[in-house]
Amino acid sequence: MQTLPTGRKVRKWFLANMFRQFADMAELTPFMRKLRKKTDIIRDVPYRPAGAKAHLLDIYRPKNRTGPLPVLIYLHGGGFTLCSKETHRGVALLFAHFGFLVCNINYRLAPQYRYPAALEDACHAYKWVADHAASYGGDSRNLSLAGESAGANLALGLIIAACFQRPEPFVGLVRETGVRPRSGQIIAGLLQVSNPERFSRMRRAKSGRMDDLSEGILRDVAKAYLGKKHQQHETENALSDPLVVLETAGKPDVPLPPIFAAVGTADILYDDTKRLENALRSGNHPAAVHYYPDEPHVFHFMHWKKNTRRFWMDCKVFLDQYVLKV
Repeated sequence: MQTLPTGRKVRKWFLANMFRQFADMAELTPFMRKLRKKTDIIRDVPYRPAGAKAHLLDIYRPKNRTGPLPVLIYLHGGGFTLCSKETHRGVALLFAHFGFLVCNINYRLAPQYRYPAALEDACHAYKWVADHAASYGGDSRNLSLAGESAGANLALGLIIAACFQRPEPFVGLVRETGVRPRSGQIIAGLLQVSNPERFSRMRRAKSGRMDDLSEGILRDVAKAYLGKKHQQHETENALSDPLVVLETAGKPDVPLPPIFAAVGTADILYDDTKRLENALRSGNHPAAVHYYPDEPHVFHFMHWKKNTRRFWMDCKVFLDQYVLKV
């Protein structure tokens, strides 16, 4: 098993506790308690045969809904090294409130399981959901993807798997379903894991300073997920950097789904979303990209903020346009 130096362990402990506290605080709010009462939850459904903890998902179904529901796979963030479907249950509840049958998944975490483990698991989950969502009241042909931070990386990777011919064997799990995602929500995405030093260079060029904690976290993530090959984009690790693939792969084999992308302007990952916007615009792919002034990373958890409420309204408007009211 891989071990982490002391500094990384401290940062990992801090972040894991922060996410757990956010999840617990959200559960206590009257709004979330109300959503919980309106949602049926089926926990710990295995999407791979062995049924390991990393290969379980929870299904959220809004009560009192008739007919097959649109389906959404949610991929949690946490820098590929921490968090789970439990820490992100509040987000799953919100998407269920919008009218989705939500599949909130676990996947294997680094550094014990490096790339491509997380993306391989996401591809298996995609196939399982496409094959089984109908058994839980979902419309398997109306499948959307959503994720934040590292989960946004995986969501964009799944979109590429569905729309481009790729050499990675696990990508075939997505293509063989015949299901193209109806939409993608790419929230505060870490869309290129390699070359973490680029964040330091860009931020110093803009402001002359750098958030040392954020820079350290991004280095930790890159090393944990990619190991010694974290310093630059490598062909064998290509889909760990789905943004680079999108920027360089040319025209997709089938059209990309509409993509909703969002980030706070104070987020260290701001530039990845800006690059995503440029790639989508240059390829004439349907997209709605939103920037929220002065907001930090994953502010969409912070339900007391005005911009958080605005974010969820913007997300709902997008989903109404492309998925929920089609």
